[in-house]
Order: sequence, then C-alpha cells, then structure tokens
Amino acid sequence: MGGPRTFNIELQILTEIFTGGPERKSEVIRDTGLIGSLRWWYEALIRGVGGTACDPSQGPPCEERLHCDACELFGCSGWSRKFIFRSREESDKTLKVQITELRRMEDVELALLNKTLSIIENYGAIGGKLAHRKYGIIKIKENDLRDFTLEKSMLKGYLRREGPHVDNPNLKRFIFIKNPDFQLVKRLKNDCRFLKGSGNRGKRYFNKDPPGSRLFAYANEDEYPRLCECAGEEAKTGEEVLGGLI
Repeated sequence: MGGPRTFNIELQILTEIFTGGPERKSEVIRDTGLIGSLRWWYEALIRGVGGTACDPSQGPPCEERLHCDACELFGCSGWSRKFIFRSREESDKTLKVQITELRRMEDVELALLNKTLSIIENYGAIGGKLAHRKYGIIKIKENDLRDFTLEKSMLKGYLRREGPHVDNPNLKRFIFIKNPDFQLVKRLKNDCRFLKGSGNRGKRYFNKDPPGSRLFAYANEDEYPRLCECAGEEAKTGEEVLGGLI
C-alpha cells in the first residue's frame, strides 16, 4: 500500500483570509482557522448527501466508539483526525496547503474534500469571520485532489449515519448568488429576518465584496421555501450545486 500520501493544493488569495490571532487580528494565516472553516463546509456537504455531522454547541460531542460521518475524517475525542494539515504563505496572494495522511484516507473522503474545496472556491469563502464582507475569497490554482471524483455509489457504502448530529447548516438548504445587487440584499434582510440569527446562533447570510462578489445563505427546513422565494430566480439552490457535484 506504500507510505502516507501527501496532497498539495495551491490557493490564490483574492481577498484577505482571517484565521484569528491576538487582539482579533489576522496578520498570519493559522492552520487551525483554515481547518475549522474547511470542516464547517465539509459538514454542510456531508449533511447534504445524507450523512451525519455533529455540533457540540447544540448537543453532546462525538466520541471514539460512536461518532458522526464528519468526525470519521476530522476526528473527535478518542478518534484522531486522519490527516495532517499544513499551510504556508508564499506571498500575500498565494497560499500553499499540504494534506498528509496519518491514517489511510478512503477515496470517498478525498473526493468529499475535493468537492468541499470546489464549493468554497465557487460559492463560499474560507477562514473565520465569514460574515465579514472582505474576507475569504480564494481561487484554486493547483489541486492534487482533483482526480478524486464523487459518485453516489461511493456514499452508500461509506456513510455511517451514526453518532450525535444536527441538521443545519445543510447544503441542500443553501442559496448562492453571484454579484448580488443592493436591492436583493435589502430584500433578504427585510423579508427573511430569521437569517439574522438569535441567541448564541450567528447570522446565516454572507455577502462578499468584489473580487468574487457573492452572497450565500442557509435556512432551517421550514424557513427554506421562504428564503428561495426572497432570493428569486437569480439564486442557485443547494440542490443544484449538489447536482453538479455528484
């Protein structure tokens, strides 16, 4: 089977990537911030394809013997992450990432990671402060994971559907809009007030400035029809994005 494999990814930074730091500044890109963001999108994708993903803030965390599909790859208490993640800034516009196996990663996991990166590049953003208009837009220049394609048959044999889990954010209930205009953003704020969040739950719409101008938002199952109605025909639904991935 050979030794552990390493996969290289090169990102072009179109807008600053925030990953936290002293006094909430982001002068250095930190791996922990990138991994956290990558996992957030991976969880949304996993839920969208019928798997499970936990959220310790909404319930008990996963543990070694009984864990969700997201923790299978990213780890939890007693169950280590399957890979080492390293990043290095080549310049203020280029970020190189290495993903090296700690344990053998299945082709379906590599394919899911590849699709997660594709969603971030084309529709979302990476890093912390997703709600900030100026952070997190990237373009993928090189990607060793591109050869790993995702097929429905792979998911049937892989998804465990075990462990504690929640159903949001779920990629099936996202909307994505390229180059949103002011009136559309205003309509979403006024007519879909649930997107503003409540209590300890943050807002669920994210509007990004150029370059890569985009808006993405997600809703609960009962709210989603209203979100699609407010977004109008300009929006691409999560189902459409999933259909293009599998």
